[in-house]
Amino acid sequence: MQLGNHLRATALVSVAVVVAACGGSNAPSLNLAPADQQILRANNGVEPNSFDPTQQTYTYERAVGIQTFDSLFRAKADSSDVEPLGATSYDVSSDGLTYTFHLRTNEKWSDGKPVVASDWVYGWKHFLNPALAAGYVDPFFDLTIKGAGTYGSVDVSSASAIDAYLNGLGLSAPDDKTFVVALDHPAAYFKWVATLWMAVPLRKDIIEQAAGGSFASTDATKAEAWANNASTIIGNGPYKIKEIASKDHVTLVPNPNYWAPAPHLQQIVLYEISDGNTAYSQYQTGALDIIGVPLADVTVVRNDPKLSKEAKLIPTLSQYWISYNSTRAPLDDKNVRMALSKSIDRDKLVNDIEHGNGKSLGTFIPKGMNGYDTSDNAQSFDPAAAKKLLADSGKAAQLAKMKLITRNSTASKTLNQFLADQWSTNLGVTIQLDVIDSKTVTRNIRKGQFDIYGLDGWISDYPDQQDWFDIFVTGSCHSLNWGCVSDTSYDDLVNKADAESDKTKRAQGYSQAQKKLIDNAVVGFMYQPYEYDLIKPYVQGLTVTTTDDQNLPGDGRYNQAYITQH
Repeated sequence: MQLGNHLRATALVSVAVVVAACGGSNAPSLNLAPADQQILRANNGVEPNSFDPTQQTYTYERAVGIQTFDSLFRAKADSSDVEPLGATSYDVSSDGLTYTFHLRTNEKWSDGKPVVASDWVYGWKHFLNPALAAGYVDPFFDLTIKGAGTYGSVDVSSASAIDAYLNGLGLSAPDDKTFVVALDHPAAYFKWVATLWMAVPLRKDIIEQAAGGSFASTDATKAEAWANNASTIIGNGPYKIKEIASKDHVTLVPNPNYWAPAPHLQQIVLYEISDGNTAYSQYQTGALDIIGVPLADVTVVRNDPKLSKEAKLIPTLSQYWISYNSTRAPLDDKNVRMALSKSIDRDKLVNDIEHGNGKSLGTFIPKGMNGYDTSDNAQSFDPAAAKKLLADSGKAAQLAKMKLITRNSTASKTLNQFLADQWSTNLGVTIQLDVIDSKTVTRNIRKGQFDIYGLDGWISDYPDQQDWFDIFVTGSCHSLNWGCVSDTSYDDLVNKADAESDKTKRAQGYSQAQKKLIDNAVVGFMYQPYEYDLIKPYVQGLTVTTTDDQNLPGDGRYNQAYITQH
């Protein structure tokens, strides 16, 4: 997911980090607090737009969605593979076109009714209903599931058109415990798509009851009525919603019918405090147990003898870079782009501007994911080499006419001024900041109306390389990372790797593709950002993984955490 839009950020840690080891439910060594004190209070930042996981896009929405609903699988704690949730296993046909998911036999809804395969078919069709315009359908589902390719062209005012589309999808339930997904083409990564939190089962009877009866597929309001009331949000996840206090908090309590052992945490309260300083103050008073440290307070926390011991610096599966509009001269010259990339001191950027919350990275794939490889030094900081590249290009005068488009925020202006200063000092070129309001910046870059844009970037939707390399494929590239180089040889490498079932061959294809991105300076890779979070010492049993949400370390496995006596 593109970092510049602050959308979903599921991949938050390079390796699994157990904050405190979990023991058995009766283990005396846990020093458990009484049940009425088993309450975890964290800051989710913003009120979710929807409690229907199929309609969620942002991290603060997913934070509730993953507690109340289970997808088929989730990533293992070390991100090496998937592990069972709603399904216990899956089979792939020899042609790679059919995925058969074997559902958990003991899975129940929070009201005690068994979860059956038809619930999965109904949930995925609800998600893929064009009238609901779910944010995550494209490209993960409409470009992979058989019959879904016309998603964007269905007449959403016509119930018959929508119904025909949904009934033509490659989704079926041959029996109560078998869910089958037919694909349009081989996609070796589809098991990772099945981990996405919006791909869940839904109860047709609950949705229709909340809507007042059956309704037309064009009626988005009735289709979502169930998600507006805690009593009708019946899920299959480890927790259920007890209370929705608009613009303040959401309270979660255990799902008594969940298949896993009963959790220690009896309440999870996700507050919606948008101001980081307010959350920081509440953490200090003990009103919150987990927060993300505001950037302005990072140094204070690091120097505080008490808070520094409660702080966790967590690498994220993400990467920031500088985007160059290669459709404009002289940025169509890879030597000019490389000169810009090599003249930035990334260590200084991370230490001085980001207060140490990151690690310089002149390559694409971040540490903690398959494909992480820093052996290609083509973009490494080297002012002398950068000056020579620019001089040899003979385009220094043209480059000086370029502008760095900048959002009108303190953070963006500070960071981009640093980049401009680096180019002035290390490359001898003055590039001015074009400071405008954030909304206009977004509009302009989407239209390709910019010279240089930074910092842009990506954060994993799931820990598979396909999710990364596809963003630079011709077509996808120009809708996500505007103005980047179109390279058919790169496209071929990525498309073959996406379909390849052999792990070694997939890795080789992606490795070659990464080298092309680096050596051609398609973008200027800068650094891998880290989170800096505060966690109270009495919060134990957190397993921090690559699928946790922003500033909510361990939230993917909160049902394994606990509060100790304090």
